Amino acid sequence: MRTVKWYPYIFFIIFAFFICNISKTTSQKARFFCIGSLCPSWEICHFLKEKTLLAFSSYSRPSLITEQSWKELEALKRENQVLQMQLENINEWFLHEDRIEEQIHRLQEVQQEKVEGDVHFFYARRQQQIMNILKLQLKALPAKVVYREPCSWSSFVWVNVGENQNKALRSIAVGKNSPVVVGNTLIGFVEEVGSCRSKVRLLTDSKLVPAVRAVRGSQQNYVIVRQIEALLQALQTRQELFASEQESKDLFSELQKISFRTGYFAENFYLAKGELCGSSLPLWRSRGQVLQGVGFNYDFPDEEGPARDLRTGESLSEKHGKKVSLLRTGDLLITTGLDGVFPPGFEVAIVTEVHSLQEGSSSYEIKAKALVQDFNEIYTVFILPPLDREI
Repeated sequence: MRTVKWYPYIFFIIFAFFICNISKTTSQKARFFCIGSLCPSWEICHFLKEKTLLAFSSYSRPSLITEQSWKELEALKRENQVLQMQLENINEWFLHEDRIEEQIHRLQEVQQEKVEGDVHFFYARRQQQIMNILKLQLKALPAKVVYREPCSWSSFVWVNVGENQNKALRSIAVGKNSPVVVGNTLIGFVEEVGSCRSKVRLLTDSKLVPAVRAVRGSQQNYVIVRQIEALLQALQTRQELFASEQESKDLFSELQKISFRTGYFAENFYLAKGELCGSSLPLWRSRGQVLQGVGFNYDFPDEEGPARDLRTGESLSEKHGKKVSLLRTGDLLITTGLDGVFPPGFEVAIVTEVHSLQEGSSSYEIKAKALVQDFNEIYTVFILPPLDREI
């Protein structure tokens, strides 16, 4: 009769028991060690890929091209890829500087306003909010995305900063719950901090739920002006897309007119408040960048205005107040600071759809699109100090 050996089963049970009872600190250290080990492997894999492609392409290259010329051509291609990545990083730096200049410009505009009564307090709040954002952006720590797990592509990225940077700066530049931005746009927050790596949970993840509110007016228009300026800069380098020079001039003229009209001061409304979350689960690049919003209403007055009726938008405390719809397509969503993680005033998304109110509903549900155009192409980000250590 064959004897059953129980040693492998006993070993497996002991191993599983050990894994289930490992401490959180130990598991985090093991994770950071693995990520730190895998980061160089990305470069090695890229190197092997290039060598493999070079080996296969050598069989298909024209016979007139010599071996030396072919190698020089491939080297130029690799250098071009490196330069493109460096240009993208530099562009992010300039974008961050432009956002700081934009905040300074907005602050100057607010300071020039000379008004009385309640409107004065409105501009005082805007001035204080912009100053707070400027303080944070001036302390922002640039970071480069160094790793991204395929199984959680839409949920997390790993960046190359951590406790070592805090020690070098002698301050908490990157910590748990540090907001992560690109320019003045929120993209996530730091969830775990290692010695030289940090894990960032992205806005597209379903477990990140920032508190936001709808804004209509000048701040909303600033976003359109920035997008038009970016489009103009891109089109200036692609003149071959136009059928004629006159077509190019006409398009540029119309876009500049729209930008100029949009740049006029518009009455500001701070309206419905709610929560926003991503729709991506920890699967392989799933569900895209659609954001879901829930609980949007204005049931209670705050410093920005009186409570408003959910359906009509009429003020509940002013008999002859202006009726304003609480939500509509195109509204800008900004952080409110009510979640205790993200500072107020940072841009998040644009409302793309407002669901109809169901019978007995006490709030709206919406869909929104993140202002960051493509989360798959994030290379450089800026990390702000944690909210509990600032402002």
